[in-house]
Amino acid sequence: MNKTRSALVILGVFLLTKLKWVVGLLKFSKFGTTLLSMLISLWVYAWMYGWKFAAALVYLIFVHEMGHVIAAKRKGIKVSPAVFIPFAGAFIAIKDQPRDAATEAYLAYGGPLAGMLAFLPALPLYWWTHDPFWVLVIYLGALLNLFNLLPVSPLDGGRVVSVLSTKIWLIGLLALGFMMFVSPSPMIVIIFIFGAMTWWSRAREGYRQRVLRYEKEKLEGVLQEIAHWPQLDSSIETRERLSAEKQKAFAIPVPKGFAIPFLQDDKRFVRERIAMDKEYAERIWELFRKWEHEPVLFVDGDPSRPVPSPLLTEAEQSTRQQLARVEEQLHRLTTYYEAPASTKWKVLIAYLALAGVLSAFFVYGQHLLGVR
Repeated sequence: MNKTRSALVILGVFLLTKLKWVVGLLKFSKFGTTLLSMLISLWVYAWMYGWKFAAALVYLIFVHEMGHVIAAKRKGIKVSPAVFIPFAGAFIAIKDQPRDAATEAYLAYGGPLAGMLAFLPALPLYWWTHDPFWVLVIYLGALLNLFNLLPVSPLDGGRVVSVLSTKIWLIGLLALGFMMFVSPSPMIVIIFIFGAMTWWSRAREGYRQRVLRYEKEKLEGVLQEIAHWPQLDSSIETRERLSAEKQKAFAIPVPKGFAIPFLQDDKRFVRERIAMDKEYAERIWELFRKWEHEPVLFVDGDPSRPVPSPLLTEAEQSTRQQLARVEEQLHRLTTYYEAPASTKWKVLIAYLALAGVLSAFFVYGQHLLGVR
């Protein structure tokens, strides 16, 4: 074993020092990142557990990730090449956000489904050769993909069941917490932390919508305010009114102390509302002051044809862009997880069927390992 590890270390040093041109070539290849990270993972796993285990594990992870890639391409969603990370598996980055939870579930389901198909050929190969290596492929494939189907985001299972109900994430977190207690590992702890953060973010979306709706009102108020400035005969009254509104906004005290989420959301919202009132009162006041001192230009020197204020035009465009972003966030929060009942039934049946098949193969693999 020591001789094997020494040989691997020597090979790794040789590759790093003598084959730099290979790394440079891979950088310009579409799959260079995938191939390079795959080779590194293969080397690490082989150094730790042997080449057979490493080959089986990297193969299963690669096919799993390709399942996500194929599913994304079928939905017209761009993704990055797969990147392997030793002891963390591999991942692909989604460049285009899925339009809804059903699409995200489709992308997530593609990984475990492909992962199951990856180890199915090992069944007849084992029955034919009785080589324990194929038992390892069956067991690892079932274990990896079954674990990925746990209903916890960011695992595939959590993204699949999100179209059913994100409340299921809490059940998955409890199951993962039990696993973390029984068999603690850094990876399970990391997944649990990310899962808890995702669940919390989802649970707070109702409050987030409330804040965004108020911000939308403030942005619409800005557009209404600046729209009538060019028609003013005198700016004195408007200046006095905006100055008074600013003073009033800044005179309101901000509630102090920690606000307990859910239980004291009204107190938290009052704090955010006061902060926005101050921000937008200041914003409108400063814009008005600049507009008052902006020179008025006329088309061809005609006093009856004033040129639209560049300052107000820019402010309007900026405000409309911000308003569009807020409306997009609101739309996403209110509709992203909506799906027809037929879609939910299909997802539920597909999820339970795949989990059931993988569980059966996992038990079968355990049995074969026990026999061996």
